[in-house]
Amino acid sequence: MREVVSKVKKVKDGFTTSKGQIIIVGGNEVGIKLAEGLIQSNQDIVIVEDDDTFRKQIEERVDVLALKGKGTDVSALKRAGIENSNLLVAVGDNDYENLLTGIYAKKLGLDNVVVQVKEEKNLDYKMQSKECGVSLVVNPFNRVVDRVKGLIRPGIELAIDGLLGKGVQISKFRISHQSSFAYSRIDKLSLPEDSLLVCILRKGRAILPRGRDKVYPGDIVFIISRRGFKGMIGSFINNSPDQKEKVVLVGGGEISYRVAKELSKSSIVTIIEEDKGRCEELAEELSNTLILEGRGIDVDLLKEEGVEKANAFIATTSSDESNILIAEVAKSLGVKNSIAVVNDISYTYLSDLLPVDNIISPSAIAVDTILDYFYQGQVEDNTLFDGQIKVFEVKNKIKKAKSIKGLNLPDNLTIVLIKRGSKSVIANGESRILSGDKLVIFSLLNKGEVKGYFE
Repeated sequence: MREVVSKVKKVKDGFTTSKGQIIIVGGNEVGIKLAEGLIQSNQDIVIVEDDDTFRKQIEERVDVLALKGKGTDVSALKRAGIENSNLLVAVGDNDYENLLTGIYAKKLGLDNVVVQVKEEKNLDYKMQSKECGVSLVVNPFNRVVDRVKGLIRPGIELAIDGLLGKGVQISKFRISHQSSFAYSRIDKLSLPEDSLLVCILRKGRAILPRGRDKVYPGDIVFIISRRGFKGMIGSFINNSPDQKEKVVLVGGGEISYRVAKELSKSSIVTIIEEDKGRCEELAEELSNTLILEGRGIDVDLLKEEGVEKANAFIATTSSDESNILIAEVAKSLGVKNSIAVVNDISYTYLSDLLPVDNIISPSAIAVDTILDYFYQGQVEDNTLFDGQIKVFEVKNKIKKAKSIKGLNLPDNLTIVLIKRGSKSVIANGESRILSGDKLVIFSLLNKGEVKGYFE
């Protein structure tokens, strides 16, 4: 799935609409992509970069002021106009300089400060956020691991459990070729009463389905129901009990290590790594993971490992091109979900053209995270599937009772649950909503846009 690196969002109230400017420290690809995304805010943008080549590239690609200097130079921050700024983002390639830039910005009186910290050893969220006052600390590799985990094992029960209440749950089911749901329209599905299919995850892309939409083999469907109904729904879908997932990782770097460490407790995980010394290190640290010395492009090795039966295959070597090629080979061998991790943001756009399920980039995810913070004032707060779907609880202020079907809501908005006093009603098209009802909503829209439909 294509990484979104230049979001067009509706600007909300807050520092995004006030007069002033934004300072980006670091003229690398992340800094340039951030500038492209932040131009939507109609604020002046200044990029502080010491390298002449980078500054020339900035001036050629984006309409911002490129200022020579370093973020660790207080005089450079003052020349950039920090006293008139709403936000400073430090995304250079040196963690220490990013952190020091953030601290200086706070000392100079700036409220909103975001810093990128790449290396795990330099991370201390408590100290950096609470004691140093940094608004957001972004570690791209942590977010890649979370993203990979979400693609391999998507789930939404815990993320929104507080909104659903005690008597309701959301369960996930993978649709097989043998399932009675395969190739069926949503409005023709035989689901138990008081249950609703609320979301489909298809090749990493979240879909809010309508009655005319179909379910396909390989889809992961999410169904809201009363607690205790999961077994019954599973029998309707004809799904066999979940078996242990098989996950194959190529490359023994930090991302593979952390994914394996978290998934090996409940999945069968294999890491393929060329370097013998690194294989020995991984074998000592990951007791529940099979470590194989070899090349990820070795088709015989992949076949011997039974990659065609893998639920997920992730290529995380140091070479972007190798990762894409290895993921393509794995897909051709029959793996269900092939993932390539790349450093170059531009490669993420190839996923629509190549037989690879997902191409993800730490840099692209860092950009997306910072844009979410700027435009929404929050990061991953009541959002699902890496921010693709937003979850809101909205109070209905429409005085006249109406059925959901009669509201003529857009396709990118679904009422999932109606809370009326102490009762929770799982919604469907015929459900009537009353003034004062609290509605749990899945949407692709911002909250301000959603609330407008119920006022």
